Amino acid sequence: MKSLFTNHRTTVILILISLTALCVRLPGLELRPFHGDEANQAYKTGHDLLEEGTYVYDPDDHHGPTLYYLTLIPLHLAGQTTFIETRDWAYRTVPVFFGAALIFLMVLLRPAMSASMLVVSGLLVCLSPAFVFYSRYYIQEMLLVFFSLAAIGFGYRYFIKPSTGLALCTGASLSLMHATKETAIIAYASIFTGLVILGVMYRNDDHVMQTRSEMKLKHLYAGLGIAVALNILLFTAFFTHAAGPLDSIYTYGNYIKRADGFGLHDKPWEYYLRILAYDKRGPQYWFSEGFALLGGGIGIITLFVQLIRKNKPSPLFIFLTVYTVCMITVYSLIPYKTPWTMLSFYHGIILLAGYAFGQLYSQTKTTAIRCVWAVLFAIGLGHFGYQAYIQNVEIPTDTRNPYVYAHTSSASLKMIDRAHQIKAIHPDPENMVIMVVQPDGDYWPLPYYLRDISHIGFYPTIPKNLDMADMIIADPRTREHLAEVIKDDYTKEMGGLRPSVLRHIYIKRDLWDAYLETLNEG
Repeated sequence: MKSLFTNHRTTVILILISLTALCVRLPGLELRPFHGDEANQAYKTGHDLLEEGTYVYDPDDHHGPTLYYLTLIPLHLAGQTTFIETRDWAYRTVPVFFGAALIFLMVLLRPAMSASMLVVSGLLVCLSPAFVFYSRYYIQEMLLVFFSLAAIGFGYRYFIKPSTGLALCTGASLSLMHATKETAIIAYASIFTGLVILGVMYRNDDHVMQTRSEMKLKHLYAGLGIAVALNILLFTAFFTHAAGPLDSIYTYGNYIKRADGFGLHDKPWEYYLRILAYDKRGPQYWFSEGFALLGGGIGIITLFVQLIRKNKPSPLFIFLTVYTVCMITVYSLIPYKTPWTMLSFYHGIILLAGYAFGQLYSQTKTTAIRCVWAVLFAIGLGHFGYQAYIQNVEIPTDTRNPYVYAHTSSASLKMIDRAHQIKAIHPDPENMVIMVVQPDGDYWPLPYYLRDISHIGFYPTIPKNLDMADMIIADPRTREHLAEVIKDDYTKEMGGLRPSVLRHIYIKRDLWDAYLETLNEG
């Protein structure tokens, strides 16, 4: 473990790039409202865990517990001890931190990756539009990428020099991958495939034979022990829900059903690569992370050239290539796709790009050509930074942004503000009643943003006591049935939840009139 940070210059540079990533990503965490998935996660953290003190793993929906438990740290540090007190930015600091720490964690890949390779990879992750955008998203993906790199990095260091400490770190990282998100199983399969191919290629290598002789059963027991212990501890919610660990296995039945296709999120096989290569949706903006894709492609080609020439490439380089190609293949073949899931294999592409660019630079002996490489790389990074700014500041919820996926419209905040405005003039604010009628259960993020309304209900059908509601938020498909019940007792206006997803807002006339009077007085 002592040898991890022996190259002080590289370590310092990676720390500086990580701090730069924090500075880039921390400002404006509340520029866009929560996505429905973010709000759902925040409700589980803020309401269930923070306020109620309970967590129960749900094998039918949601993901593993790491995100929820880790979020308690910034919430408590910010003095937010109740669900109503919590704020969007406090939740989002968790993926921001792990997205930045991911850069520093690359130091584990020394010495197989030189300083220039690590710096290039670190800069690409720092300014990659996809990594910047989704590191500001309160979902599990950034944590999964972090723990996956930790497992690979500590595993690599273990194979260099086996020790109990490294075995513990590797086992813990593998366990935390599963405790973060169930799709870790794809990374496990890719890691296993990479190790098998390495085992075949280097079966007679002297260093491999020496490493095998240094491996001890106690290392295996230590790694397995910490992995199982963490899994039980987290999925049982610290021994309060015994079924959790088994549920974390049963859940794969649900994932197999989703992978069959014919669902809302089904996409063609090239969906991820197309988004990364080139995307233009409407006027003015076009986006591409082809710079990193090109580098990753050069890295894979470089490997095959070295193998054809019978040069022995770095075992880690071979492993990363196999791991990344396997991940791309599996994620592309699964019909169920959401854009943030590509981060797991995209990080592998960036590591390969760093390897390729770093090798090109180090093998170039002429200063003039090195300057050309540096200028081209700076242009590529500049384009990354420009796109990241546009996507996160100018159009953070716009459908022209390729990483905006069924995102909550900024217009929805007007609907949420309206509820709070009516509550402010209500004669008995604490007993104000809001009913949300939505046949398909598409309520989010309303349960999160209206968490300060004590009497709010969410209904798949029109409730019998609808006339008790001071305010009704309903799907337009229910308007005819609603009209029969509420008659002329309510005034109506339009609101939006997401682009092309409208909601009708009904407000009792006496409250609406009182609200208008306050506007006139103002």
